[in-house]
Amino acid sequence: MSRSFLAKPLTTKLFLTKFAGAALKSPDVRSGVFVSVFLAAFMNGCAMQEAPKIPVVVPVTLAPKPVALTVEADAALKAAEQSVLEARIKRALWTAAVEELKRAQAAAKDFDSMATLAHASETIALCGLSVAQLSKAPVKW
Repeated sequence: MSRSFLAKPLTTKLFLTKFAGAALKSPDVRSGVFVSVFLAAFMNGCAMQEAPKIPVVVPVTLAPKPVALTVEADAALKAAEQSVLEARIKRALWTAAVEELKRAQAAAKDFDSMATLAHASETIALCGLSVAQLSKAPVKW
């Protein structure tokens, strides 16, 4: 709660000396009672309580977690595994292709079809490049 202007010590002292003294000297009892009630109200701060703030609860709906890979992602993962086997048989397998295959398999465990498809496509491309490298002549420095 906040305090009112008259609840400050200096202001209260000035108010008491200026107005309360004049009212208490008055012979009318009602004015003295009025002044005392008036003073009591302002001495306590006479501030209205703030309305309690009610937090707004917004319902959150989460998308359902997928329970299976899409057909495309599953086919791409199988093709990537096959490409890695072929490159390994030809002794042309790059470690980058193996790492991408592991990432694709990890994404498949989480049923993340988009990531599985992306990593599997990268694996297939790397395996294709590694096999194509065998047909090139070695570089002489």
